[in-house]
Amino acid sequence: MDNELSVLERFRPVTELPQWTERYAVGTMTSQAPLRISGVNSQMTIGFGGRFDRVVTGATLRLNYQTSPAIIDVVTQVRVLLNNEVTGVIPLRANDAGTNQSVTLRLDPRLFAQYNELRFELLSEVNVGQCTSASPSAWFEVLRNSELQLDYQQLKVADELAYFPEPWFDKNDFGSASLQFILPPQPERKETEALGIMASYFGMLADWRELKIEVLRMQREEPEWDEDWRLRWPRRHAIVMLTNDERPWALRNYPQVAAPQVEIIDNPAYPTYKLLVLAAPEAASLRDATATFVTGNRGLSGSSATINPMPIESREAYAAPRWISIDQPVRFADLVDHPSELERSASNRSPIQLELRLPPDLFTWQQYGIPIDLRFRYTPPIVRDESRMLVSVNNEFIKGFTMTEAGMENAEERVRVPLIDGGLFAENNVQIPSFKLGAINQLQFEFSFGSVSDACRVMPLQNARGAVDGNSLIDLRGYDHYVALPDVHLFAKTGFPFSKYDDLSRTRIVVPETLTDDIVQTLLTVVAKISSATGYPATQLTVTTIAELEPSTERDYLILGSSTLREWLERFGDEALQAQLQGHALSGQDNLLYQPELALQNSGPSAAVVGFQSPFSTQHSVIAITATTDSYLERVRAVFNNASSTDQFSGFMAVLTPARVDSYDTILPYYVGSLSWWKRFTYHLAQYPMVVTLLALLAVLILALSIVRVFQRRAQQRVVKK
Repeated sequence: MDNELSVLERFRPVTELPQWTERYAVGTMTSQAPLRISGVNSQMTIGFGGRFDRVVTGATLRLNYQTSPAIIDVVTQVRVLLNNEVTGVIPLRANDAGTNQSVTLRLDPRLFAQYNELRFELLSEVNVGQCTSASPSAWFEVLRNSELQLDYQQLKVADELAYFPEPWFDKNDFGSASLQFILPPQPERKETEALGIMASYFGMLADWRELKIEVLRMQREEPEWDEDWRLRWPRRHAIVMLTNDERPWALRNYPQVAAPQVEIIDNPAYPTYKLLVLAAPEAASLRDATATFVTGNRGLSGSSATINPMPIESREAYAAPRWISIDQPVRFADLVDHPSELERSASNRSPIQLELRLPPDLFTWQQYGIPIDLRFRYTPPIVRDESRMLVSVNNEFIKGFTMTEAGMENAEERVRVPLIDGGLFAENNVQIPSFKLGAINQLQFEFSFGSVSDACRVMPLQNARGAVDGNSLIDLRGYDHYVALPDVHLFAKTGFPFSKYDDLSRTRIVVPETLTDDIVQTLLTVVAKISSATGYPATQLTVTTIAELEPSTERDYLILGSSTLREWLERFGDEALQAQLQGHALSGQDNLLYQPELALQNSGPSAAVVGFQSPFSTQHSVIAITATTDSYLERVRAVFNNASSTDQFSGFMAVLTPARVDSYDTILPYYVGSLSWWKRFTYHLAQYPMVVTLLALLAVLILALSIVRVFQRRAQQRVVKK
């Protein structure tokens, strides 16, 4: 006991509230490009969030900008507002036009909230007495290297489950999210599944954000006299899962539990931060309790709660909340969090954007398109002018509607969004480049309010408003599911084929007997990525090893680690993989997937994501994530957390080196899904145009011969009658 006290006396917990500074490039805080305002479009807003467990103590905006040579001294100025409060005015000078200028503005830290808007307003003139209120020749552009510097101080938050998932995840934080898990030196399978379920829950919350996951091993022994035990603990909010037999030294006095429970406590090394503790008598109940907790944590309060594990039924295919329903039309109002997101005004003319995620295996061949029944309303212009509502998909223009005195578009207007390129423009139906399967699609509506006086163009009246009706519909009924695999692009973007069942009930994750930190982090990252695409946690997650694996014709398999892939190929064969490798002159070199030095004599690291058909079923798949060493799996995790990097994935295999990502096309695809026999026949036949041509010529020849034969018979009949 005396030794224990002396250790704690020497290595006291850090109790002071941390302070630090972060810098944000303005260009990374918005997708707008360029960051320009003009006399015609005189306002620009940049939104950003703030966490509830920290406070801004100081703020500085270093603004780099350029101005138009058409502006007039003294009169032209830019107002900078933070949350509708003026924080600075920048006078613009004609002599500075066309050159890079800089200004530093001090922002009042008391104005910052959990959601913040930084707005720029241009008050401009170009010719005194003429067109003083609106001219595109008067402009002000913020350079993307402008910087917002914020000084933070961490706050100590209450031990209150009512705030969960805060402070581990804050939806108002628009930056990357990070999680740290504290796990046993060698977790059991059920403990690993519990970790994966919890990671998938935070992946679901993270959605489009980058989610970085780290793991730390428990220190079960008492620290040495010369060792700082705080180095074993994360200096942030973290998550730890305990059983009565498995707990770290710092929590050795945590009471034994008779039933699973969740509790928020202080981080023993850094009490400013919190630990989310999930405790259970044994690993099996810990796994079930975690699944129950992630699906039913609303309405909790207090510092702790007892969990009564409940059976969770497996979900149906294509039930992912973030995918557009294929069973019924979907209202636009169901695609936004608040009805105000479907409204715009003359002072806020940024496009209305709706996110649309389609099922990755949607069969779109020879489909006319996805119908959208569009309704919108607006303040009618007094006279006909250039007021329009423009519709785009993924920044590709579809159609424009002129705003008339009616104030509402025809309720029967239908915009059809095809999934194939080409086609002619026709009234009420427009062919555009396709929705991207396996990606987040943006359906955009932009209200453009015009106003023209007798002399020149003037600013639209501030009471001009427009709104897309929330009862507008998008309809995906009647589409089949059929897709060519393997396709690592679909896997990297949407987790397909595993995400077909969003709870991963039809997935088995195969890991090595000994779990390294990199294997665990890769497992948690991939599972979180799948749940971010589906919007549902992996409550049916199952982790196994090759030795424990029971082959099934109803499962897809995710293999992690080079040794696991080697064992898989040795036990179940490599015919499907060799069929793909053969087309790229790699046949017989499957060692490059787990021991590349044997095949290529590489001195540097590499990793691979490879897909092939399941040896147990023609309708299921295997995806393997492997690297020369487990430590290089970090390269895979970094790519999965970067949307632009996963764009480079394609075909049956992607090889990741320090320099780039190389993809290999699928040589022999297999098809997953179901079609009618006629659709299947015509679809596959269409892939061989020469055969189609020959069959068409044969059909024409047969038809011609049949017609000749008919005429010959009739001629013979007339001769007989005569």
